[in-house]
Amino acid sequence: MRKLTVKVKEGEGREVREIAEKHDGKNLVVDQVEKGEVVTVYLNNKKVSEFIADLRKFEEAEITLVPRGVITMYPPQGDAPDQVTDVTYRSPLEIFLGGLQSVGSKVGLLTYAVAGGMLVWVGFYTNTSYLLVAAMLVSPFAGPAMNAALGAASGKGGLLKQSLLRYFMAIGAAILVTFILSFLIGQQHATPMMVNVSHISQVTILLPLAAGVAGGINLIQSERDSLVSGAAVGMLVAASLAPPTGLIGMALNFGNWQLIRSGAFLLLFQLVVIQFTAALVFRYLGKVTIKGARFADGKESVFRLSMLVSGLIIAGMLYWQFSRQPALQKASLNTQVTEVMRNELKKMKDIETIEASARFTRGTLSNLNPVICELYLYNRNEALSDEQVKEMVRDVLHKRIKAENWNADPMFDITILNYAGKDKE
Repeated sequence: MRKLTVKVKEGEGREVREIAEKHDGKNLVVDQVEKGEVVTVYLNNKKVSEFIADLRKFEEAEITLVPRGVITMYPPQGDAPDQVTDVTYRSPLEIFLGGLQSVGSKVGLLTYAVAGGMLVWVGFYTNTSYLLVAAMLVSPFAGPAMNAALGAASGKGGLLKQSLLRYFMAIGAAILVTFILSFLIGQQHATPMMVNVSHISQVTILLPLAAGVAGGINLIQSERDSLVSGAAVGMLVAASLAPPTGLIGMALNFGNWQLIRSGAFLLLFQLVVIQFTAALVFRYLGKVTIKGARFADGKESVFRLSMLVSGLIIAGMLYWQFSRQPALQKASLNTQVTEVMRNELKKMKDIETIEASARFTRGTLSNLNPVICELYLYNRNEALSDEQVKEMVRDVLHKRIKAENWNADPMFDITILNYAGKDKE
């Protein structure tokens, strides 16, 4: 439920009250004030936009909407539990205007972007994961991304353009900060955490998809219906966008174009997916359309064009990702190579796998895509020496991995472990 107050000319309060009654308004009060009347109305969220739209004939009406939930109780008394549990989505008007209110100043946006960039840089440079989490909390990328989605859903090209501009301002500031810090410190090589972040998964689309849906749902749900805080949702959006900014800035300093390409792919792909999914949530769940009360000047063509462009970009980038192996799939291929090795090792009699892992490098060898395969094995076959076991395992696994056509070049580090108590048994 939302509380609204409507100030109109003297004698018009009764008509406003009748309109509120048609929209199932509760606990209605008409007060006489200086130079007019004030009507206090309590409405279900989904009725707010319709009620305000019906007030259009009162040109001088002054409307105040309190964007917080209220608990209204009215006869019969026994229905109070059912009355307060009627929780609905926010009205399209509140969703749209609330999004605009959250824009904030450019100074604040850039300040938080710089702070987030500094945290990302320290996290990458020191291989400290919790600093990346802190950067996700500070980075101000969720607001512009959600407002871009609101602009698309409502057909407002100006809002969409402004939001995208603010987004790229924040991204640019974070990239610039990480570049400057790497330049000042004289960094010349990627850290292990930078390499890990640059490895893109085949299911990368799921993170921005979840972020877009969660961000949209968080803005359309009433606060009493939301089980997740806005800060947590903002962090989910920033988790998609904050690490790649640091990756690009730091890699620009020492000219590693593989890392730059991975970071740019993640930034663009995840922004487009977030904007696309959130716009659909606003449009079809939040009912934010070009015909909204008090913001009915949107264009349907803007919505359709933005969705078409976003869809084409997503399809194009997915094609780019899956048409080239292993460049933009290394995170998933690490797991798949490890799985293949374990399955093949199970077939080898008297050779037990203690540990197996695979990881792609950042491409330090020309014309090769090295994947480092580390194996710790235990040889129970007394007829084979440790060197013979290594050679056999290496040959079998090399052929098997090559047969998968991953465009991967396996390089093996095989260790045969000895058990000190073996001779005593």
